[in-house]
Amino acid sequence: MKLIATDLDGTLLNSNHEISQENSEALRLAKEKGIEIAIATGRTYSDARHLCKKADINAHIISNNGSLIFSKEGKKLKSWTIDKDSLEYVLNWLNENEYLYEISTAENLFIPHNAEGLLRKDFDIAKTNNSSLKEELINNIITLIFSQKGIKPVKCKDDILKSNLDFCSITAVSFDKNKLNHSRDHYRKFKELSMVISNEYNFELVNKDASKGNSLEYLSKHLEIPLESVAAFGDNYNDVSMFKKVGISVAMGNADDDIKKICKYVSLSNNLNGVAHFIGDFISNLKAKSTPA
Repeated sequence: MKLIATDLDGTLLNSNHEISQENSEALRLAKEKGIEIAIATGRTYSDARHLCKKADINAHIISNNGSLIFSKEGKKLKSWTIDKDSLEYVLNWLNENEYLYEISTAENLFIPHNAEGLLRKDFDIAKTNNSSLKEELINNIITLIFSQKGIKPVKCKDDILKSNLDFCSITAVSFDKNKLNHSRDHYRKFKELSMVISNEYNFELVNKDASKGNSLEYLSKHLEIPLESVAAFGDNYNDVSMFKKVGISVAMGNADDDIKKICKYVSLSNNLNGVAHFIGDFISNLKAKSTPA
């Protein structure tokens, strides 16, 4: 294992959206052993960088679901962005269908100025068809969205369309399973962009060439590390493209069974420091092998 690439939400982050001391110490220990560290996340680069800095982790960062790659020194290595025609089409579609959306650059996350209201309206409608939905769910989603760095509320979609920024990913959220499944089916057939799913209640759109797997392959070549020596940690479907490319694929204990079946290994859950647990076992085995008989 010469390169570790780990997802954030549901993997390196616990339910409080924090990197635990155990996980940060394990990554620093791996780095001391000469292992490169990379974060591979759907979050923006600035948000991922902030979380790493807070946990004292110096890592390469693959952000926006593989749309951007930055070195651990902060140099942009590669980017795949969304063209303006596709952005306008999707933005109009999401507005017409009353979706809460997040449209991201490397540094910022643009959301409707009435984002919380849109979410609560969607939740109330979904709850009429599914009484098992709990208030805790929407509160957690709202906390997650507004805990991210670089939030930019916008009153009009034209504020986004008229800007000259490079947009990397579009995320849409709904608690209504029928509405969500219909939309996912729609964008699976949308050839201009690629769709990934990172949460039970969302879908995300990126450049058709962008994925965590493609970006991790690019980074490994940049670092001259074979993919067979790369370990990828994750918990959801947007991590599958990484799992299919690397030699060491590790699902969190909290991942769906379908994700676990894809991976070579299954660790503990994110709330039980599954990343640290696996790294600790790996380094312990290294020490055992290096000890003379």
